[in-house]
Amino acid sequence: MYFFQIRCRAGRQAPRFGRIVPREIEPSVWRPDIGRIEVQLVAGTNAPPVLLERTPEVEWADHAFTSVLAASQRLADLLATLEAVGARYCVFGGWLRDMLAAHAYGTPGPRDVDVVVVDIGIDALIAALPADIRPTMFGGVQSAAEPVPFDIWPLHETFLIRKLSMPVSFGSLLQTADFNINAALYFPAQAGLASAILDAGMLNAIRRKCISFNASHLPFPIMQCSRLLAYSVKLNLDFDAAVIAFMREILRNSSNQAQIIEGLRRYQPRVADKAIAAILSIVGGGY
Repeated sequence: MYFFQIRCRAGRQAPRFGRIVPREIEPSVWRPDIGRIEVQLVAGTNAPPVLLERTPEVEWADHAFTSVLAASQRLADLLATLEAVGARYCVFGGWLRDMLAAHAYGTPGPRDVDVVVVDIGIDALIAALPADIRPTMFGGVQSAAEPVPFDIWPLHETFLIRKLSMPVSFGSLLQTADFNINAALYFPAQAGLASAILDAGMLNAIRRKCISFNASHLPFPIMQCSRLLAYSVKLNLDFDAAVIAFMREILRNSSNQAQIIEGLRRYQPRVADKAIAAILSIVGGGY
């Protein structure tokens, strides 16, 4: 059985890291109330996943991830500790997307990494990392330390898995990916198993250069609209009709539009001008 087929086992106690003294944590900070997060229903596709082994894409990912671990002792030590206690993990979404797009089109490579771990609790992850980490809006742990910032969270804490009471499995994790360009998992070699990619639309999206919905539930729709604009400029991607309709609905609200423009200028300065120009085209119906 591959580790992407593993589910969290009910009642299993999360592994403890013997070399770490756990810190006190505040549950309300590290495990946010999912009922307070806005979610919009969209026409998700959830394409069936395809397992890739020993393909050029897997080889590229292996080479790039080896470089990541060589650059970040913090991440390398954490993943080695997870493996030592039998906690399996995968790299989710954006890192793989940006790495594959860079190979295909020469677009900017990834800056950070998202890691999802099975059979471990948030308290153990917090205890295994330095004190400068902070909580994420979805209930994970974020390390902003250069040269490789990363987010890491327990599989069972994935927002849509919790909200929709989905089976706690890596298969469910794929179904929570917002857009097709994020719908893939990379499994570095671990536990005696070869590396692999489980793809549910990412590779086709990169080839077709078109973004569509993957999940049917989209948290933080205004923020997602901003992310779509940034993706489009950064990776030179188009949108399918359903995504354009979603963005047009969001952007025709002047308050939403102002919030998105401010966010793009603050957090995405390299692509902000082109992304803001695209807003006018989308709202005017010319996109």
